[in-house]
Amino acid sequence: MRMGAPALLLVWAILPLLAVLMGLGMARQRALLSRLGRRSTVRRLARTASVQRRAAKATLLLAALFFLILALARPQWGQVVEPVTRRGVDVVLALDVSESMRAQDVTPDRFTRTKALAGELVRRLEGNRLGLVAFAGSGFIQCPLTLDHSAVRLFLDILAVGDVPDPGSNLEEAIRVGLTAFPKENGGRRVLVLLTDGEDLDGRAAAAATAAAEAGVVLYAVGMGTTTGGPIPIDATSARSGGYKKDRAGRIITTRLDPKHLEELVRAGGGRYLMAGAALGEAELLAAEIDRMEKSDLSSRMVTTHKERYQLPLLAAVCILVAEMLVSPARRAGEEP
Repeated sequence: MRMGAPALLLVWAILPLLAVLMGLGMARQRALLSRLGRRSTVRRLARTASVQRRAAKATLLLAALFFLILALARPQWGQVVEPVTRRGVDVVLALDVSESMRAQDVTPDRFTRTKALAGELVRRLEGNRLGLVAFAGSGFIQCPLTLDHSAVRLFLDILAVGDVPDPGSNLEEAIRVGLTAFPKENGGRRVLVLLTDGEDLDGRAAAAATAAAEAGVVLYAVGMGTTTGGPIPIDATSARSGGYKKDRAGRIITTRLDPKHLEELVRAGGGRYLMAGAALGEAELLAAEIDRMEKSDLSSRMVTTHKERYQLPLLAAVCILVAEMLVSPARRAGEEP
């Protein structure tokens, strides 16, 4: 036999103390009665009192407490094999790793903020199956859908701007690759979250968003950056020395968040657009909406569990309490008080 909550058995330690206190109480009561006068007089005054019956009722109460504590400790014996199915939503996070994500119009830069937001989403979406897609001019699946969120965090940590060699930002490709990350079978909702500044050099993402909606995938977009924008550092350290990307005329290129384009995409994809903030509150909003979506079976396995037997000591405690209530404290004729 094993206990589901063995620590509760320590409460048994108070039962001897309660027994001593009850005994002292009855002894004190008897001593007080003896002070009233002669024994024959006390018997007439307390003709209905019975020490034996009070002791029996106290014993029954202690026994009931014993079995009640045992029931709370949840005794278990015997085993049963049960199927356990894990339900949730398939969510793919598509991260923009194009050069424009180096811009520092948000602190410390767009891509660092993007990874922080993605990490917060991974934390809040516990229990769902997650995947990662990296995209720029083209895209690839960085981490396939998995319930192992530690693996997702590992792939997220190593992701960097420039991991996709094709320059530019192609949102159509991001959506297309994101759709391939989902399993073929239907069931439950599926979500694709774009974490991007919205710049789209291809301009054909609206059709891809419509195709995603038709495939049962809800498209969300989180805008990274600001509409005023900023220059694009050539690399992670060049901003300090003024090393920014320039056009053919030698002018510094400014990259800006394009919220209108992202709003058009999510309207076509049946989702919602959010603008990233420093507090990462978007992760909480997204996680709450995803949690309300229809769930599908993500995994199933057989689990061996122990049968709960708390019902038996609980029944014993109830029966003893009933017996205690049936015992009258009044003595019968001929009993000692």
